[in-house]
Amino acid sequence: MELPFQTLLKNNETGVIKNPLWRIHEDDLDAEIRNFHQEYGLANIVDEDVLVRAGRLAKDEEATIIEGSLDDIEIAALKREKFTKIWNESKELKIILLTCFVGSVVQGWAQGAIVGANRGWPQEFGLITGFNGPNQPKGKVGDIWRFSATNAIVYFAASTVGALLCDPLTEIFVGRRRALFAAGVCTFAASIGEAFTHRWQTLFACRVFLG
Repeated sequence: MELPFQTLLKNNETGVIKNPLWRIHEDDLDAEIRNFHQEYGLANIVDEDVLVRAGRLAKDEEATIIEGSLDDIEIAALKREKFTKIWNESKELKIILLTCFVGSVVQGWAQGAIVGANRGWPQEFGLITGFNGPNQPKGKVGDIWRFSATNAIVYFAASTVGALLCDPLTEIFVGRRRALFAAGVCTFAASIGEAFTHRWQTLFACRVFLG
């Protein structure tokens, strides 16, 4: 039996798959979508025929429009999606985007700022790392680990805790917009909190929160 990915690679020497749906026959695509609709009980969420038309649209937008399976409202929505400027979006979406923009900027500042702060905060917080010059005492292994962990924990927290929380938050609990808003607020708060820390443990916790 030929697997789906093997079918996609037929007569495709470069292995480039720009749109996997291009190589699926329209009847097979319709059948797959209808099975998906029934299997996951989407009757109360989206109409089956609407989902089928959406699949055809994802497969070949131009052909779907030409064949006339979309009404005027749907065609207008497609044009609006492509050409609407950000200032024409809803007020709620603008607030969410602005919060995420500010959070991203502040996180970037925090990531860059700690590079300079690394020359001072370990000594101020009582860590002996031996990184401040030849006249400094030899670094303690435990303190070097604490210093390194504080710098790196943002990425570990983002790739573990953040990745694990992302899907449940967006799909089950609060939805995508609220999750993005909460992420922006958390990033902003953690970045500000870092500036007011007086212990390496507190700085470490803020950077976990930032991640």
